[in-house]
This record gives sequence, C-alpha cells and structure tokens, in this order.
Amino acid sequence: MNISNLLNVNPVLVDRVRLSIMATLAFKKEPVDFNSIIIELGLTKGNLSTHMKKLETEKFVEITKEFVGRKPKTTYSCTKFGKEALNNYLKTVEDILKKTSG
Repeated sequence: MNISNLLNVNPVLVDRVRLSIMATLAFKKEPVDFNSIIIELGLTKGNLSTHMKKLETEKFVEITKEFVGRKPKTTYSCTKFGKEALNNYLKTVEDILKKTSG
C-alpha cells in the first residue's frame, strides 16, 4: 500500500464534516432525521444542508422528505454505494497507517 493510494479515494470523503455525516449514517440501521444529525455532530442547518446536497449528488445518501402531521420531516440514509465508498476510504487510510507506523 502506497501513500499515493489516498489520491484514489473519493475526494468527497476527505472533508471532515462529510466523513462524519457518512460515518453517522453508515452505522445506523434506520434513517436519521435532520435535527438528530445537527445535534449529534454540532452542525448548523445551513452547513448540514450544503454537505447533504453534495453527498446526495454523489449518490452516497438517500434523502426522504415527508410530512408528519403538518410538519415536514427530512430523513437521510446511507446508500450501498455510499457505504462502499466509506469502507474503501477507511480501508485505504488504515492500510497506509499500518504501513507507515512500522
């Protein structure tokens, strides 16, 4: 494993906020609502919305919008493609760390 392999991982996951969002969603069995992610990761609404748009564009997350009663509810779940990209990223970083640490 060569350090240059980091150049082959999806650049969307290099951002710490998007990586945190993906990790949060990948380990949940159920979709996660907008407010729960804001609270769990300490993000602003605008920050989360911007990152979610990018993750949705890359097909890493699926967004569901519905009304519960009269209130809108947005939930997010990690796609199979998103989980694969996350696992690839983490495996690449882990392999590089193992190689460089001895």
